[in-house]
Amino acid sequence: MNKTLTVAALISLIIGIGICYAFSYGEISRLQSENEELEEAFEQLVKCFLIGDSNFTTSLDENVWWNVEAWHGNPDSISEIENGILHLFYNETEGDWYGNSGVYQGRHPDGRNTTRLWVERTSETANFSDYVIFPKSMLSNKFQLKAKFRILNMGFNCYPSVFAFDPTHARVNLGITLMCATNDNPYSVEAQTLWLDIYFAGYSVDETHIWFIPENANYVDYHDDVHAGYFVGEVPSSDFGEWITMSIDLGDYISKTLNLITEIDVETIRVYGFIVFVECLGAYAEVEYDYVETHKT
Repeated sequence: MNKTLTVAALISLIIGIGICYAFSYGEISRLQSENEELEEAFEQLVKCFLIGDSNFTTSLDENVWWNVEAWHGNPDSISEIENGILHLFYNETEGDWYGNSGVYQGRHPDGRNTTRLWVERTSETANFSDYVIFPKSMLSNKFQLKAKFRILNMGFNCYPSVFAFDPTHARVNLGITLMCATNDNPYSVEAQTLWLDIYFAGYSVDETHIWFIPENANYVDYHDDVHAGYFVGEVPSSDFGEWITMSIDLGDYISKTLNLITEIDVETIRVYGFIVFVECLGAYAEVEYDYVETHKT
């Protein structure tokens, strides 16, 4: 009797395992199919921007891709391309507001532009467009950015104004900023622009110390325009002067940044341009870029 029960139980267990396996296999197949459909839809609908002259081969006075970015520019500002290197220097001495040195492609909200964006739907085709549209939820491992840069010098000038930002230390950031409109909203100086920051590295600076902002630190600010972003890398001051290479899942960080924004409803963004820069508040910094490039995978 016990043997009969044991055999019956064993058969039931085998049948149960088979049913579970069949269900699990079916569920896995369904999820894989849905994921493949999502990826196919992404490939068909989402264009990604490329970066012209990503290796900085042409001087700025002859460059058809890059134009000088000089937010709150001053006589010390340097934005130049020489010998295949983008050389940037900014010296902010007042502590009232961030300023930067950099270069940009695409169009600013105030109408400044170099060229239309160079965009691709697939890796085999590319053309020009006024903007690219990204959904709030981007697939991971589909839109990549690679950059090679080195930080030559950095130092403290003054503590920021209490009316600016945190007045306890000066700041330095470097990276790429996407200039965007949200949803179907207009893109102009009168509209609420989204400045989406992907910082390759960021620093707090005082008279005696320089310390980096930790990886995946993030922020969002709704003052007039929307400013939001992530710090995607860490470069200690001991590595200043050394070339740093970063590979960044840009699509993933775009999604993470858009999900930080909760005070306004964002379903899509339209990217009209982007800036490669170094920016300072109460500090100075000198940075060189060897290349900044994007590609769709």
